[in-house]
Amino acid sequence: MESRNDKDTPRLFDRPPLPNYSGAGISNVVPAIFLHLARNRGSLFGRSLREIEEKVLTINSDITPDLESWFPYEANEASRIALLVLDGLGYSQLARFSREMPNLAGFSMQQISSVAPTTTATALTSISTGATPATHGILGYRMMFDSDKVINTLSWSFSGSSGQTAPNPEDVQPTMPFLNFRPKVVTKAQYQNSGFTRAHLRGTQMFDYRLPSTMVDHVSELLNKDEVFVYAYYEGIDTVAHEYGLGGCYIEELRVVDYLVGRLVASLPRGTLLLVTSDHGQIEVPESPIELDPMILDGTVSLSGEGRFRWLHLKNGAQEMVFEAARELYINDAWVMTKEELISGGYYGSSVKNSFEDSRLGDVALIAKSNVAFYDPLDTGPYNLVCRHGSLTQDELQVPLLSYLV
Repeated sequence: MESRNDKDTPRLFDRPPLPNYSGAGISNVVPAIFLHLARNRGSLFGRSLREIEEKVLTINSDITPDLESWFPYEANEASRIALLVLDGLGYSQLARFSREMPNLAGFSMQQISSVAPTTTATALTSISTGATPATHGILGYRMMFDSDKVINTLSWSFSGSSGQTAPNPEDVQPTMPFLNFRPKVVTKAQYQNSGFTRAHLRGTQMFDYRLPSTMVDHVSELLNKDEVFVYAYYEGIDTVAHEYGLGGCYIEELRVVDYLVGRLVASLPRGTLLLVTSDHGQIEVPESPIELDPMILDGTVSLSGEGRFRWLHLKNGAQEMVFEAARELYINDAWVMTKEELISGGYYGSSVKNSFEDSRLGDVALIAKSNVAFYDPLDTGPYNLVCRHGSLTQDELQVPLLSYLV
């Protein structure tokens, strides 16, 4: 076997960074919002502060009850809160291009953690449910389901098969979003009735938009009508980064988003805290995905995950051979880890109600640590991706939490 990189490079069996599920992480943002609003108002959604606290601790037993050490201090003074999720805006990208976003540059900013993997389906579900991936069960972009089918969790369809009806979202993801408090949600019209939307936003009161200007107006109108909490989602930054990378088109998209944020701030009633966060960051992958070595494929039944967090589902008895071969071949490009290592290491968090990892994950994972992706012929799209995410590098794992009290 020959490594694709210099064979003399030291083989250090290191581990990727661990997501933060107990404190400053995206899975704890909504629980923290609800706790702060309940404390400030004495109750929330018709529930007492004690009931809110019990609900939060029930959904995530790892959460730190004392949120003051990491959550924006402005939340202590807010009478209402809007949470805007900007898909694909990592902390390092925001820091790098902050001059292009003067409105957001005026916000208080801190760094928080995404989840594993750093992919939209998993991360958005953790944000909306307040649960770790181990609890809500959306464990990747392409995920094994029913032991023999791979479901694309964004399109909510089975990969590589036609005529098979996708499962009910409630059966795949049983945790009720937003602790079942049914808040107002502003999201793009094309997503409103999708399977993934049912999985991570069901039970909410949805206000759809087709153009970004409408999103701003919906959020503003709801909060000016005394809504206590509004959630909004915008996907443009992620879409542009995937197709064009972090160049001129990306910078123009950041400028547009910053203008929208400025308009939103100008339209919100006093006492409103606008929080802005993201689901994951981005990394440019300049070369075509790596085609897996025949020795790896010979021991593999199927693939799942995504290019930067590729799962190998192995034939009986092949795990040791594939694991050692993958480490030898890809040691300079990937963290090669078994399912057991990832679960026991806490990469998916702890499970409060369910445990999906054993049936929905593969046997061995290739988690990219350089600017590469791993090829799967069933994981393709209409164009080559320039920016990708999914792995646990700092550029992908760390996202901003920005705050501005109007």
